[in-house]
Amino acid sequence: MLKKYITYIMFLFLGVLSVYAQETFNTLIYKGNRSFDKRKYDEASSVFMDAVKQKNNDFGAHYNLGNSLYKNKMYDQAAAEYQKAQKLTNNPDEKAASLYNLGNTYLQNGNTEQAVNSYKNALKYDPNNKAILKNLQIAKKKKDQKENKQQQNNQNNQEQKNQDQSNKEGDNKDQTDKNNTSKNQESGNQGNQKKGIGNQGKLPNQSEKNSPQNLENKIPKDLQKLILERSANQEKETARKLLNKNAYSIPESNEKDW
Repeated sequence: MLKKYITYIMFLFLGVLSVYAQETFNTLIYKGNRSFDKRKYDEASSVFMDAVKQKNNDFGAHYNLGNSLYKNKMYDQAAAEYQKAQKLTNNPDEKAASLYNLGNTYLQNGNTEQAVNSYKNALKYDPNNKAILKNLQIAKKKKDQKENKQQQNNQNNQEQKNQDQSNKEGDNKDQTDKNNTSKNQESGNQGNQKKGIGNQGKLPNQSEKNSPQNLENKIPKDLQKLILERSANQEKETARKLLNKNAYSIPESNEKDW
């Protein structure tokens, strides 16, 4: 009897705790919604986080938390909550709402391809939803613009790369031409230096033909003969003078002739 009474008390206590916990969770959701309506998104996010801690498998808690985070422009965190929310429900409207808002977070982050996929998945659960259809068209347009821009950037980068390569090849060719020109000039200077070795020590414009030695050999024969004749005459005159001198070379006597 006592045992049955204790068991009854335990079940009653657990029931009270369950009712209290349920009231607390519902109170948190209520408070969070009021803060959200007043645009106090930081406060709403904090309250919904507490609600999630109490019931982590509740669609409404994650979905509302995602909405608060989205309003705070915390798109990555909001996307994570919408992904959890859509997995926690089988209701088509709730599925569509979660996937639609998930697409909105991707669109805000510039993930156009993921946004398109999310909107398409949302339309599976709500095919005639005008808001989803409209945002899908926007996402597709942005996706095409992004791809075209990326393609144009790739083309520009390739053209710039080709131009840089062409300029580099041109610079290398110019440098090679300069090196070859410099080598040719050095070779020419060396040849000129070798050609000038034989003229070292000579006066400018003086050639071997005009050297004193060659000039001596080039004296006309008539002039040579005249010089020789003059030399001979001078020698004869010199010899005559010497002979005459010898003829009067007898010492004069100091004695008188008287």
